[in-house]
Amino acid sequence: MPRLLATQSHVVHGYVGNKAATFPLQCIGWDVDCVNTVQFSNHTGYGMDKVFGTLTKKEDLEALLKGVSELKDYNALLSGYLPNRESVNCMAEYYSQMKKENPELLWLLDPVMGDDGELYVNKDVVPEYKALVASSLVDVITPNQFELEILYGNKICNVSTLKRALAQLHETVPVVVVTSCSPTLFKDPTHIYCVASLRNYGAVVCRVPVIDSYFTGVGDLFSALLIDRLFHMFLTNSSSFAEEVNHVLNVIHSVLEVTLELSPKNVKAAMGSPQEMKEMELRIIESRDCYEKEEMEHNFIYKRL
Repeated sequence: MPRLLATQSHVVHGYVGNKAATFPLQCIGWDVDCVNTVQFSNHTGYGMDKVFGTLTKKEDLEALLKGVSELKDYNALLSGYLPNRESVNCMAEYYSQMKKENPELLWLLDPVMGDDGELYVNKDVVPEYKALVASSLVDVITPNQFELEILYGNKICNVSTLKRALAQLHETVPVVVVTSCSPTLFKDPTHIYCVASLRNYGAVVCRVPVIDSYFTGVGDLFSALLIDRLFHMFLTNSSSFAEEVNHVLNVIHSVLEVTLELSPKNVKAAMGSPQEMKEMELRIIESRDCYEKEEMEHNFIYKRL
């Protein structure tokens, strides 16, 4: 059984960060060790005045990562939400050390910085992520378009600039998956576009119909499922990159369908509405039959970029 170390957020109630990633990975055969970068009562979509808890102090985060890194017991590394420069720097130090000692480790970095033109973290986090991406130690990154623009250093206003951004990042990162693109990029607000690019393979564009509601934790679930599929793809070399991304999107789509089915009718969650956010928490447990399914109900692959 492969073992994964996940360093990202934790909520007591609901499913984001490590709460969204752990159970699905366990269902598909991973032993998951979690280092929590925050301890919150619930996610921030409820409204900041409805969130209670603390950030993990640097010395505590450092002690935990030092301890588990010395065990030398991992096949993959996952890093997600890190609230400040100190936590990014601490994760980077220990993950980089583990990767250098064992280059076979698969490291997926989700550079959680913001979305829709807005930073969620302090500006001093940005150079830390840029340095990590330039280190050639990270195998996979999963930015949204806004985060990709930050890492690239320029706005992405068309497909040509998107290609240039991917080419630049591929100089140091083998796999880049842009989890969501601006509706204006492909001129189609009825779909969510995901662009997945593998060095020396090229990029594939996937499109998924928009579900008219707001969900939190989808990116964390996506990263967890993606690292599983890529780990086995690289291990066995028995499937195609595009198929693996399509598989992950199928599972995500199934989870959202289960969530909608089990939520009150006519509820379309909106940021800052605690009751609606509560009703639309991902149904991670109820979706347990989705994670191991091999058949794909939908072909979300749209075209090669």
